[in-house]
Amino acid sequence: MSGCLKWFGILFIVIILIGACTAVLGSDEESTPKTEEKSSKDSAASSTGKTFKVGDTVKVGDMQYKVKSVATAKEVGPTYGKENAKDTYVVIDVVVKNNGNEAVTVDTALFTLLKGDKKFEADSAASMSANQSEDGNIDNSFFLESINPDSKLEGKVVFDVSSSIASSNALKLQVQTGFWGTETEVIKLK
Repeated sequence: MSGCLKWFGILFIVIILIGACTAVLGSDEESTPKTEEKSSKDSAASSTGKTFKVGDTVKVGDMQYKVKSVATAKEVGPTYGKENAKDTYVVIDVVVKNNGNEAVTVDTALFTLLKGDKKFEADSAASMSANQSEDGNIDNSFFLESINPDSKLEGKVVFDVSSSIASSNALKLQVQTGFWGTETEVIKLK
């Protein structure tokens, strides 16, 4: 009987830990509206005179972004090891610079494709493949890449979307300060 109580005690502790983790993660989700409110304020600020577009240097906190080009494709990557889109890839060539005082980890999660109220996450496997050379090396994949202060990283971020989304003239790219970044800016892609 004491063996059963021991296991129930362990189970009870595990349940409490899971509940605590859920509360922490849940509170993170609750902060999402604040980020969206910030985006709305940034959009309002942009509408008063500054609209970011491809080729502009966009500062978000200590980070700096520049979209060099936007293209669509049905596949990305080297000859051997291509990734095929479920429908159509939107391939965005981006330069990211760290203007801060500490290294920053950059990942495809910092980029969100927007069309109206719809939000699209980057395809990390396709993004890695798009940054892979014919010899198999993957440079600047935006997969947990660390950027030191005053350093730049250039690479492609890839989104797998429907062809109607890919061809839309209303596409925007949202960029942010970091994984937990509360500051965002939006860049009009077309």
